[in-house]
This record gives sequence, structure tokens and C-alpha cells, in this order.
Amino acid sequence: MTDNDSHSIRSRVFNLLDKNHQLLPKDLCKLLELSYKTDGRYVANLKTQWKSNYRNRQALKCLSFHNTRGWIYCLKSVVREAALETDGWVATRARNKMLLWVDDRLGRLEWHLSGRVNVWIKKPASLGRAKQLLANAFFSSGLIKDVQIFDLWAGSVRFKGSHLVYDTGERLPYARIDYLKESLGVVIKTGDATHPSAIEVEFHYPDWAERNELMLQQTTKAFTQFAEILSGKPDLEKPERLDKESSYIS
Repeated sequence: MTDNDSHSIRSRVFNLLDKNHQLLPKDLCKLLELSYKTDGRYVANLKTQWKSNYRNRQALKCLSFHNTRGWIYCLKSVVREAALETDGWVATRARNKMLLWVDDRLGRLEWHLSGRVNVWIKKPASLGRAKQLLANAFFSSGLIKDVQIFDLWAGSVRFKGSHLVYDTGERLPYARIDYLKESLGVVIKTGDATHPSAIEVEFHYPDWAERNELMLQQTTKAFTQFAEILSGKPDLEKPERLDKESSYIS
């Protein structure tokens, strides 16, 4: 078998397997009019090579995350005015009067008047990096001085969503599919300005689900407190100091 023949058979085997992954070496030999007795082992080796190349072409090896974000509600005991006296927190010109904390290595925080703190985490995103960002902004700066209270509070940080990017290596036409944005929080984009050669999947926790969850927490807390008043037995399981400090601003 010459090199040209070998290359031709290899390309033909790969083309057949791209169309039908389930073909066996015996089936391939029959389709290529080759003798399975003499060429079966060679065709089987080609299928092994195709499997390796096929796995390398799959999207999972090219996926990357960016713009990972979350949220947490600040403690009532933390004063916004005191944050401006520390190194790091700055006031912005935004109409919502949010405060900003920027960490070039970890990400940034946006502190709103409602008490909500939006957490933006640089990749590789993780819960540990989110807690470290909160620790730098609230614990190291002295806004929260008790380590137990901080651990209890920082453990409640929630992830809002992220962007998943798959680079195809070719310029794609622009398209935006947001049919599932309101219901499931999913938006698919191709060929946008930031990633012209990528398929981008933007997914986030829907706003309506977040509002319902917060409402359920507030309602459950109100019923629990009402039941304690009727029974005359306050909750003695949690220390009063931690329970008071860990109350969120709604």
C-alpha cells in the first residue's frame, strides 16, 4: 500500500465515521471494498485514531466561563458611610448611588442603597474567590469585625449566573436568541462584538425566582416570630448576638 493509498483510505474511513459513529471495522471494510482479513487491523487502528480526533474536536475542551456574578444582602449593622472612610470603597456617580469596590485579581462589588451587594467574580470563578472578595471589602477593611459573624454572613452568597463561551475559530453571523430569557434565564448569542467567533450561552437565576425566594424567606421568618410570640418561647437555639447581626436588609 502506497502513502497516497494509505492517506486516501484514512480520509475515507474518517468521513464514514463522521456520518455514522457506530460503524465497525468489518462494516468499514465492506463499504470501502477492502478485505477484512488483510486490512481489518489497519481499519480498526484508523477508527481508534478517529475516536481520539473526534474527542479533541468536542466543545467541552474549548469552553470558558466569564462574567460570573452573584449577590448577597448586607448586614444591618454595617454602615455605608463608614465604608467611604476605608481604603477601597468609593462612591460612584450612578443614579442608584451605589458604592464600588474593585479588586484587580478577584473582581468587584456593587453596594446598593437597598443593602444588596452584587458580586462580580473574575475567572476562574469559585465560592472561595467570592468569599475572599467579600473578606477583603468587609472584614479586612473593618466594617465587620467578628470573624464568626462574617463567616455566617459570607456563606449566604448566591450565584446569579455566568456566560459560557465556545470558540469555533471562525467568524459567525450575529444572532441573539432570548426566547427563554424571562422563563429560564437563558440567552444564546453568536458573533457579537466581544466574541465574534464564538457561541455564547448566557444563563442567570431569573429575577422573578429571586423575588419569590426572598418573599418566601421573609414570610417564613414573620410566621416563625409570630409563633414564638404566641407560644411565649423565644428561639434560644441561636445566640442573640449572631441572630441580630445576621439579619439582612430586604
